[in-house]
Amino acid sequence: MLITTSLLHVKTRTDRGRQEAAALLRTVGVSIGFDLDGMTASDVLGRLDVAVMGQGPEMTEWQCIRDDHAAMADAGEWPDLLDALRFADQDRTMASGGRRVALLISEGARAGLILALERQDVPAMALELKRFEALLEMHPQDPAAAHLLAQALIDIGLFKRDLATRGQLSRDLWEESAAHFDAAEHLLDEFDPIEQMSPLLAATRYLLVGGIEDGATLCRDWFEDWCDLDPEDAMAHATHAVHMLPGWFGSLTAFEKAARRAATMTDSVTGKAAYAIFHLSAAETLGEMLPSLDLELFLRGLADYQAATGCQHRANVAANVLAGMVRSYEKAGPSENYPLTKARTALSDVLWNRLHEVHLDQWTLGADGLAFALCEAFGPALKRGARISRRGEGLFTRVPRT
Repeated sequence: MLITTSLLHVKTRTDRGRQEAAALLRTVGVSIGFDLDGMTASDVLGRLDVAVMGQGPEMTEWQCIRDDHAAMADAGEWPDLLDALRFADQDRTMASGGRRVALLISEGARAGLILALERQDVPAMALELKRFEALLEMHPQDPAAAHLLAQALIDIGLFKRDLATRGQLSRDLWEESAAHFDAAEHLLDEFDPIEQMSPLLAATRYLLVGGIEDGATLCRDWFEDWCDLDPEDAMAHATHAVHMLPGWFGSLTAFEKAARRAATMTDSVTGKAAYAIFHLSAAETLGEMLPSLDLELFLRGLADYQAATGCQHRANVAANVLAGMVRSYEKAGPSENYPLTKARTALSDVLWNRLHEVHLDQWTLGADGLAFALCEAFGPALKRGARISRRGEGLFTRVPRT
């Protein structure tokens, strides 16, 4: 874990009290597809003796990095901030959970712009853009300053393009959006990511594909450049996956081909994780898994995805996804018995060997989904009155002595 100024002010405990866990583990009675075989979700969760957190420490660390660098930007400490951004970028520094520190620093530096975008405050966006234009004028040869301005242009361009698609003064907004993308593209032409050895610049350039005419042609080459510079960055695969979906630049067939190719490109570094990341990103975008999913390859990739960092953030992501798949296969009936067995085995592996603390913000179905997963893995023991505790890197059950 990276120790930051903000993180020093965050109170942490490794042993959380039962009262705090009970407050977090509130079920809402999600019944359809959550057959716990004679037990209630509250019964199962009442047997859980491990750390339960509303938000995991990885995400807390990410926010602390953003906050520290937002404070530096507000204080005008730009030389130090740019130095930190360049170093983290070229060093490929990784925060807990696999998130790139350079991206977090950038998000902190652009905190004012991000807030303006969330509030749809156009005058504030213009002021933030002028600030980054002035920054590049003061540091004209600095790739970090170029990134911040280009990223700000793309952020505003995407915002205006989104408004234009909703019919709000669409023609004017579309032209303004195009102008922002053109300016960002012209700027990035002067700072080649390969020459600068900068994954952050490669990521920023890749985002141009959403707003330039040649996006469909360039996205594959620019994705490969990003992967070549930082093959361990899951964000590259997650971002490219969306653009390979129907409605963007791809199709179901093209998506599956791209997912397998990405896994092959980065196999020596992260195994088949890229394949799982592609399908996780698609499911997040579409709300369901694609029919082209190769289940065995996906399960192998999901295990590699978690093993790449060994963190509890990804362990919770994997357990949540697998619990949802088990639930879906169970609802589908006997025709899905084979994939159900595969998914249930993978879920048990995560719970027995990889997950030892609960981050509830990663459980899309909340405490009910968690209870379902625990019952799937530990159901027989729970019926005998067992409690669930941590052992090593995973969970195990123990029956209290009477």
